[in-house]
Amino acid sequence: MDLVQESSTFLSITTDAKVLLDMLLVKVNSVVNIARAMNMHSELIKLELFVVKTERDATLSHEVAEMLKLACYDAERVIDKYEIWSLKNQLLPTSTSSKVRGLIFSGRLNPFAYRNRMCLEIRKLIKILDKIGDFAQKIELLESDPLYFCRSEQQICTRVLTSGHYSGVVGRDIDRHTVIEALLKSGNEATLFVYPIVGVEGIGKTTLAKLVYNDPRIVSQFQLRLWVHVSRVFKVEEVLEQIVNSVREDLCEKLDMNELKNLVHEALYGKNYLIVLDDVWNEDPVKWDELKKVLMVGAFGSKILVTTRKKEVASIMGTVSAYCLKGLLYEDSHSGWNSNQNDEISSALRVSYEQLPSNLKVCLAYCSIFPKGCVIEIDKLIQLWVAEGLISKSNESADLEHVAIQHFRELLSRSFFEDVEEYHSVYTSICTMHDLVHDLALSAAGVEFCTVNSHIQNISDEVRHVAFSDYDLSGKELPTSLVSNQALRTISFSIKGVGPMSTMFVEDCIARFMQLRVLDMSDSCFDELPSSVGELKYLRYLDVSSNGSIKELPDSINKLLSLLTLRVSHCPQLEGLPKDIGNLISLRHLYITTKQACFPDKTIGCLSSLRSLCIHSCNNLVSLSEGLQYLTSLRTLAIIGCPRLTFFPSAMKHLTALENLLIVDCKELTLLEWQDIEGLRMLRSLVIGGLPELESKDVHCLGSLQMLVLAGLPELVTLPRWLEGASATLQYLRVERCLNFAALPKWLKNFTALEKLEISKCRKSFSLPEGMSCLTNLKVLKIDN
Repeated sequence: MDLVQESSTFLSITTDAKVLLDMLLVKVNSVVNIARAMNMHSELIKLELFVVKTERDATLSHEVAEMLKLACYDAERVIDKYEIWSLKNQLLPTSTSSKVRGLIFSGRLNPFAYRNRMCLEIRKLIKILDKIGDFAQKIELLESDPLYFCRSEQQICTRVLTSGHYSGVVGRDIDRHTVIEALLKSGNEATLFVYPIVGVEGIGKTTLAKLVYNDPRIVSQFQLRLWVHVSRVFKVEEVLEQIVNSVREDLCEKLDMNELKNLVHEALYGKNYLIVLDDVWNEDPVKWDELKKVLMVGAFGSKILVTTRKKEVASIMGTVSAYCLKGLLYEDSHSGWNSNQNDEISSALRVSYEQLPSNLKVCLAYCSIFPKGCVIEIDKLIQLWVAEGLISKSNESADLEHVAIQHFRELLSRSFFEDVEEYHSVYTSICTMHDLVHDLALSAAGVEFCTVNSHIQNISDEVRHVAFSDYDLSGKELPTSLVSNQALRTISFSIKGVGPMSTMFVEDCIARFMQLRVLDMSDSCFDELPSSVGELKYLRYLDVSSNGSIKELPDSINKLLSLLTLRVSHCPQLEGLPKDIGNLISLRHLYITTKQACFPDKTIGCLSSLRSLCIHSCNNLVSLSEGLQYLTSLRTLAIIGCPRLTFFPSAMKHLTALENLLIVDCKELTLLEWQDIEGLRMLRSLVIGGLPELESKDVHCLGSLQMLVLAGLPELVTLPRWLEGASATLQYLRVERCLNFAALPKWLKNFTALEKLEISKCRKSFSLPEGMSCLTNLKVLKIDN
């Protein structure tokens, strides 16, 4: 059997009962909400009882892993069916096309009949949960971990989502005990006790703070514990808002300072609290005093723990001497990836893997779907995690992609990813995974992931995610052992340049695997996407990009109400999108290449859930749709390779949530009217390349910009004057392939937040301006060519 065998060095995520239990608790809580919404009282009581007993009583052994896995899939099936039903009822009253309505529905679902069906599904799940509960009573319970269990239903998702619990972190026991002892001592009751932890970047300040935060002694000492991540630009309002939203069930947004102060007073008054202010940079004592006055309403013994890289911050904020965190001893630290001592590396990797919270273990395991040694597009990885249901959120207002990005950054900080290039080739960010880490991901994934080539015939019926590694298979019949797998979740042609060649093969896959969440057929050359794709009602990710043959998408694609990501870029023969694509009410990411000269307003404007829109290589496009004004949730807009596009529509001013804007190789597009685009006020990253000119009228609305990339601008001699508006926020600046770029302006010294400055392939020589010493946060200065 030519399957990847699990290494004995690593645990398999599919037999890790703790991971599966964490996943199950998150899903069961979603089912609890469904049962409550549908007034299923008896089912609700049984579900809540399982949650409470499981959290309180036991960590289950590995023997129960198969039951946990089965319950996870059953719970997910209940959730999916409820979401589909909700989406259909949401769409039906507003759908304008009777043809499409008929295509999607055979009639409005009878709510009573549907409720009965859902009752049966939930009861099936409860039977499995009952078996798990009975089994737990018969086995010897493992030693309970007081950090692992939470006390309320609301905290379940928070525990799984946050990386606050790191049991077994190597080499930090002495540091942890020292900090805890300091926090448990009674301080001067007349002042607020503030204890700083100081250390260089990456040394482990946040990890230590989380160990302290979750220690049982701290949990039992303080009535209220709050974690606040402080942004680089210190704003008292943002800190107060985080505190308020941490203690309230309803999310508070856009409150003025007085309202925030009142709510913080209400939340903290008379309580013995611990607040962690993580990663503080503020050296302004006035701002700290303003915050401190608001916080001084708690009971005597309340404490604040601060992590910072800067001793100046510690001296301003601390009421006692700072704890200076040192590096780990050699015997406590891991082996670098380039070592020849594979056994030592495997051991270090195992320790690092075991320290991960369950949600990150699952995300890491999923990366085995990519071939070893391949370049991973970060946006694609994020979208796949979300589509597969690996990302959960602690409250309804949280953004799934934002949570996924935090997961990626956490894994990156632990060296599970490497070689990150932001805006590689100008418009996409990439990373790689070391071969040893990929081996770890494969072994963590266990038998649920399988790479299939033309020589493989025996495939386990436990496989849920399949990656085809050669296109020869698309001319043959599917392996018999795969055909019978009705529970397949993923089909991917993840090797660049290798995609299905036959429409018949694609149709066969669609017809047999109705539970698919992800269908990635990029780099293919089949002529037609079968209309049967509309029957994949659980599909969340569809990629047919880089297909030089496909001319149209079937109308049935509008039935994919659960679809989150649609990638049809680099399809030069594609005539356009289906006219009723607005029915894809869940769609969050759209990548398109078409022959159209303009997009009809209803085509784009109805996709009100869009978070990112990438318009790529549309050679005939002369104008963008005025329907953009309805995309009020849009955060990323990329316009790449549209040589006939000449202006931005007035609708751009409505994109007030826009954070990332990429404009590349649009030779006729000018930026003269930027000052009219209100959407730029929230812009955090801006990439400009291949434009005829960069000058504009005065622009003062880039006050949130953190990243700027300028590339392929032959007329650029120095930085544009409008960049001065971002002097307090810009952290990363890259200039590349600007052949006449000859000088950095004197006013660059005012960019005090700048951390990274790169100038690449700009052939004219120049000297650095005076005042570079003022850039005190600059860590990387890179000039080549």
